[in-house]
This record gives sequence, C-alpha cells and structure tokens, in this order.
Amino acid sequence: MGKVSALCLYPELLSEPLFPDDAKQRARRLLAACGGQSVGAYTASHGIEIIRQDVARYIERRDGGIPANPDNIYLSTGASDAVMTMLKLLVSGEGRSRTGVMIPIPQYPLYSAGIAELNAVQVNYYLDEEHCWAPLFSPTAAPATQHCGSLSRLPGEAGGAK
Repeated sequence: MGKVSALCLYPELLSEPLFPDDAKQRARRLLAACGGQSVGAYTASHGIEIIRQDVARYIERRDGGIPANPDNIYLSTGASDAVMTMLKLLVSGEGRSRTGVMIPIPQYPLYSAGIAELNAVQVNYYLDEEHCWAPLFSPTAAPATQHCGSLSRLPGEAGGAK
C-alpha cells in the first residue's frame, strides 16, 4: 500500500520503472476517481466513491454475501473524527431534554471527552459477560437516563424494560 500511496501523492512517479505495474494500476484507478486526478482535491464528505464501493464489496465478502450499500458507508480520517461527527449529529436539546449518550464502562476516553465537549449527558452502563454482554444499569444512573428517550425506566424497575 505504501507504493500506491507514494504514486498517488507524487503521480510523476508513475513513469518510473522502479514501481510494479500492479501498484501503478491501482494508483491510476484511485487518481481517476479523485477530482482533478489529485488526492489533494476536494472529495465528498462521506469519502471517495470507488473506495466506498471497495469497502462495501469487502464487507459483503466478509459477511457471507449480505449486501453492503456503499451509499451507507462513511469514511473518515480516523475513529476520533468519526465518533465526534456522529455525536455532533445526535446531540441536541436543552436542560432535561439534552441528549444523553450511553457508554459502556470501562470506556474509551474519547467518548467521555466528546460528550463533555458537546455538553451532552453521559449515561454510564456496565456489561454482564455471563449474560451475553447484556447491559446492566446501576440505580445511580437513574437520574441520567431521563436524558435517554427510550429509557424512561431502568430494566427491572416497575414498568421498566425487562
């Protein structure tokens, strides 16, 4: 992949004999899909189409033929950017209607940092390994769950989900 990246970043290398033909072919394919045939050009916010198509084909093969739609694939520069983009899409409201975001404990610090940055409500939960990783809710989480629309009551409480 390093050779393909080098060829895409410096296309003048495509005429050099020191690069294998298959790397040149992949680089030309990628460059043709980029505006102006340059990886520095603007791309759609969800990623370059042929790369999303390749990812969809990979997912379909990996998942035993279950179709994957490239239009439902969003590429990002990394997990942090993707998580923050999704949180920004989801967080809204004020006061009691402010969005609550459920996160498993222990958690990756990106989640709590992103939730704090967006002034959302962090709703912690634990997972029960002995019961297929089912979520466990602590009574101390009850006040925070008012910020989660589908969790008006904790599991096991009167009238709550079972």
